[in-house]
Amino acid sequence: MSAALGAALLAAPTLAYADGGPGQDPAATATTNPTTDPTPSDTPTSAPSGTPSDTTLPSDPPTGEPSDTPASADPTPSDPPSGDPSPDPTPDPSSHAPADGTGAPVFGSVGSDPSDAGFLTVAVSSDSAITEVTADLTELHGAAPATVSVSGFTLVSGTPQDGVWRSPRMSQLPSYGKYAVAVSARDSDGDSTSAADVTTVDVEPQPVFADRAISPDVLDVEHRHITFNGRISLFDPLTGDTSPLAGKALSVVVDHYSYSAATAADGSYAIDLAPRLDVEDETSVPVSVSFWIANPDGTSTYVPVDSKTVQVVVSPSRIRLDHSSVRVNYGTKVSASGVVEYLYDGTWRPAKGVAIDMGYYAKATSGADGRFKLTYPYLLSDDGTFTVETSQDSYLADPYLTASQAQLKVDIVNRTNICFCTSWIDEYSDLHIQGSMTASNGKVPPNRKLYLQQSADGKTGWKSLGWFTTKSDGTFNLDGYVAVPKGYWRLYSAGSSDYQPGYSNSVHFNRTATRIAGFNAGPEPVRKGHTVTTTGTLQRLSGTKWVAFGKQRVYILFQAKGKKSWTQLGSVKADSHGHFTARFTAKQDGTWVGVYLASGSYVDAESYHDYVDVR
Repeated sequence: MSAALGAALLAAPTLAYADGGPGQDPAATATTNPTTDPTPSDTPTSAPSGTPSDTTLPSDPPTGEPSDTPASADPTPSDPPSGDPSPDPTPDPSSHAPADGTGAPVFGSVGSDPSDAGFLTVAVSSDSAITEVTADLTELHGAAPATVSVSGFTLVSGTPQDGVWRSPRMSQLPSYGKYAVAVSARDSDGDSTSAADVTTVDVEPQPVFADRAISPDVLDVEHRHITFNGRISLFDPLTGDTSPLAGKALSVVVDHYSYSAATAADGSYAIDLAPRLDVEDETSVPVSVSFWIANPDGTSTYVPVDSKTVQVVVSPSRIRLDHSSVRVNYGTKVSASGVVEYLYDGTWRPAKGVAIDMGYYAKATSGADGRFKLTYPYLLSDDGTFTVETSQDSYLADPYLTASQAQLKVDIVNRTNICFCTSWIDEYSDLHIQGSMTASNGKVPPNRKLYLQQSADGKTGWKSLGWFTTKSDGTFNLDGYVAVPKGYWRLYSAGSSDYQPGYSNSVHFNRTATRIAGFNAGPEPVRKGHTVTTTGTLQRLSGTKWVAFGKQRVYILFQAKGKKSWTQLGSVKADSHGHFTARFTAKQDGTWVGVYLASGSYVDAESYHDYVDVR
């Protein structure tokens, strides 16, 4: 490769496209294909053929198949490609008078050889044989444009009197770029004609493409990758050499998304990618490969390498659940399992890696066998129906499969909640029970029958003593005689098809209920060394009322601040009204409590805990 060609390639900008397509396009350029040099010594190693074609803007990549020929960079409509030059302006007869007075050479088309910009062709005719054709090429850019004279034109078609003449390869040109062309011709009669600015030619390295291929023709669920292959060389019109375009950044555009790659040392490229497709029912996607090449004037030319429209086929999909309905107890999470499949060549096949949703919070991905399991992370309080479906998220959905769904019916067996809220056994062996029954769905079970059960140790041997029905709102408040007023009691619901069996908390009774009401330790705060007075009233349950329980001993206990153990400070006997008063010396902060230790058929009682601050 020549030094000038290398410099031109090094000046090519690096591709850096964001998603959505190539970057800003400079002026698009019309391409001119170099002509194969008939002289063997000047023939390029990869002789291109064909006619010029205009390149398209990067923002509108070509949809047709690029020609396997080099492409020039001369975009201006007013400055047509050199392969199709403007008509020769009419020479001034007064300044170019024929020597014999009968006729002078007349120029036809002047421009670059259509298949090789390294040659200049001139069509000229006269009344006698043309004996000499020359041309002057003047640079159109630069601070001091150079003019190069080209001679040695040879007849390549037609006759000496009316034919097309071609220059030797113009290797003497100082650089690549655009040149203004002036031509002169002389015939055998001695007549001559000169014409200035007959056309412009663009002498640039031209890309040559070989072995291009884009496959497959169709993208589908089993063919998700696109491969791009080919080889790119650069033809140098000044030397006639063709060299690999090595390390050139390529832009691959698939459906508005851009990917990058580079050519290998031999100019070849092999690109394999799985395109990111939109989910919105695409039936085809345009794909293309292109690059930028620097021009001597500082601009860059967009060069399309290959393009194609690939069809997209979307296969039907389906979800087959292992169970279309499930029945679970409240407190158990709902799960759905099954397989997702797609229809291909008339056969349903397992779909791997498909995102599946059930509700907003349950998500899974199918395995190699298409199977999946979804578990809803929250507890359901009532019956309902879940939709199990392939994900509709634009980043997760499979663009090669249609959306599919299946319905899962969920039947929740609700938990029965029974509160044995208040209860006692009076001196007549009547058990008073008060509470409510509800369910996990917030409703009252339709079967409101509750059984009263008793056990000696609260663990085994539970026996039903009888049953009652709650009020319509699930509450109950009633008394019942118990033959053995010592033991443990609980309530039980047998449940139903939609409600689980339920048990209440258990309670223990074997004595008459007592209590210490109005307990107080004071004053609060109290000075250290002063007196703390404790007062209260000992009562026992009589029927449904609390009455004085006099002549009974009450113990006063103290728990120092920060301690876990209790210390008995003393005791006091209640008067006939159950009232008691006990005085102690304040020593430190702590909690005071009164305790009645029952005897006979009475129940122990513990007062309110009263904290006293000692200062």
